[in-house]
Amino acid sequence: MGEPQQVSSLPPPPMQYIKEYTDENVRKGLAPKPPPPIRDSYMMFGNQFQCDDIIIRPLESQGIERLHPMQFDHKRELKKLNMSILVNFLDLLDILIKSPGSIKREEKLEDLKLLFVHMHHLINEYRPHQARETLRVMMEVQKRQRLETAERFQKHLERVVEMIQSCLASLPDDLPQPEGSGAAGGDAGAGVGLAAGSSSGGAPRLSAEPMDVEEAGGSCMGGQTEKGMPSAKRDKVWDKDAAMCSIIDEMT
Repeated sequence: MGEPQQVSSLPPPPMQYIKEYTDENVRKGLAPKPPPPIRDSYMMFGNQFQCDDIIIRPLESQGIERLHPMQFDHKRELKKLNMSILVNFLDLLDILIKSPGSIKREEKLEDLKLLFVHMHHLINEYRPHQARETLRVMMEVQKRQRLETAERFQKHLERVVEMIQSCLASLPDDLPQPEGSGAAGGDAGAGVGLAAGSSSGGAPRLSAEPMDVEEAGGSCMGGQTEKGMPSAKRDKVWDKDAAMCSIIDEMT
């Protein structure tokens, strides 16, 4: 037995129109143009409608008798219609039990139909209110989400500012001068430390002195940048880097 074929609840697409809208036809401008907008009247589900009709037509325009006054409370009228439908349904059951062929059966069916039409009409009059409330709820949800996102950003910003301020407050006023402040002395000290670590048999120890960006570039340029940089400025940059490294080591 083959697998059961799934049947869609929707009608099949109109293939006679789909075949006309190929990529080549669209590129060449041969695809059929969309139909013009309807301006007068149109047929839908066997009924004729006018384009300028209001969305919810009054009962009188549909040839239906109005059971409630023009000015009324929707909530109260819906409750009254609900009770009337229940009472008429019980009357219909009584008629079906006692005299199923009576003409009153048709009368009760018409009464029930009229009551249901009125209830459906009153519920439809709530559609514009429902649409406005739905839009209001959606906008409130979007507003709340944006406020929560802005609040999270503000908290992160405050934490970052607090960390920066604490780091700046931890910096000493008089920064210690590194040993061998000269460029040659610093390079020689680093080389001696690395050679001593290698000769002692242990792992080579790199210098704890931070390498400036200009110093790293100077090694590639043959020391031209270091020679052109003043000694006092280079020592000041090294002092700040050494202080920041020590603060980060204490924090971690």
